[in-house]
Amino acid sequence: MKKLIIISILLLFSTFQLYADDSTFCDDPQTWKDFESMVKKYPDDVPVQILHALKIGLCVKIDQNSISSPEAINLFNDMIDTVTNKRGDEEEQEKKEDL
Repeated sequence: MKKLIIISILLLFSTFQLYADDSTFCDDPQTWKDFESMVKKYPDDVPVQILHALKIGLCVKIDQNSISSPEAINLFNDMIDTVTNKRGDEEEQEKKEDL
């Protein structure tokens, strides 16, 4: 079951980079809907909470003109990569423990 959750979250994370290619980073209602759904479905999933909080914070900073959209997108994508790698490492560890 945990493996299914990890795979589904990784697939969802991979779609965020597609949204982050242009100025819709903060303005895409579907991305916000996806995030809200994930946050409610997995309230104890720290990486999901971190990505949600990061996106909110980056969009506030973009609105305040204290960071550019491309900078925010790069930071967000870097965090997605970090979370994805961490999830992959966790899955590998689980496989080893199952053996």
